[in-house]
Amino acid sequence: MPANRDGSAAETRIRQEAIAWYARLCSGEATDADRMAWQRWLESHPEHQRAWRPFDAMQAMLQRVPGHLASSTLQASRHGRRRVLRGMAALVGSGTVAGLSWQLAGRQEGMRSWLADYRTGTGERRDLMLADGSALTLNTGTSVDVSMDAAQRRIVLHGGEILVRTARSAGARDGRPFTVHTPQGRILALGTRFTVRSEGEQTVVSVLQDAVQIQTRQDAGHSLRLQAGQQAVFSGQRLGAPMPADPAQVSWVEGSLVVDGWRLEDVVRELARYRPGRLACDPAVAELRVSGVFPLADTDRALAVIARAFPVRAAGMTRYWVTLVPA
Repeated sequence: MPANRDGSAAETRIRQEAIAWYARLCSGEATDADRMAWQRWLESHPEHQRAWRPFDAMQAMLQRVPGHLASSTLQASRHGRRRVLRGMAALVGSGTVAGLSWQLAGRQEGMRSWLADYRTGTGERRDLMLADGSALTLNTGTSVDVSMDAAQRRIVLHGGEILVRTARSAGARDGRPFTVHTPQGRILALGTRFTVRSEGEQTVVSVLQDAVQIQTRQDAGHSLRLQAGQQAVFSGQRLGAPMPADPAQVSWVEGSLVVDGWRLEDVVRELARYRPGRLACDPAVAELRVSGVFPLADTDRALAVIARAFPVRAAGMTRYWVTLVPA
């Protein structure tokens, strides 16, 4: 658990309030006064708005769920708030929705990430200090659960990217293993500082200090040790070979994207993680090779720099639907 227990309790309370409001508004019994009270609650604090975003995403997802399933979850709420909450839990656990859950709250997040202890939105970064003195930095679109007890220190990365600085690397001593779990496997920290990125069917680990040990989900008997300056990509079934760490894997911590000879399409795909809406690259310019440093907090400026340096332009009706095309 984080050292700041008051902050953690406040975040939990706000999330519970958001769930209660969602249940009320979906109950079929909400009045105009209820909706006005919810609007006041929503606008009263930025954290309320943050907590509400997943429910907007859930509504969008439910519109794509077969009608009988969505109806059985939401319309059953006329029987009361507790029934709504049970229905929501049933929806989370259903196989049908599990197949669609990746769409919830953007590309990185599913139902588990929505319920995670800590999350960041698109373009957001967040620093956490943990109870043992370790530190986490969450990159854009990231969700994690944190669990610490007498036997272990465990981080579950549902999706996104984190920088880990274990307490041991900060000079403290703690005999409990420190592990990061992703859908593809487990990373054991050996007194270290490292990044972990989980996206799609693979995890990328880059070691900045000391070492880590990696095991895949389906082959716990085989492991790979990575030293400082190395990185590896692994899936649930296969460990990739160690390779020199790519500076771009850690430059996000300083708010930059550092690239050296990247394909323009790959640069655009990376920048798209940090902005809402759709950002794409026309195949006609996808193979242009790009080197440089681009700001992640201002992707419009990054695109403008690219447009000045290369024969491309940003085309789109709004900043939420942009494609780089030949100039």
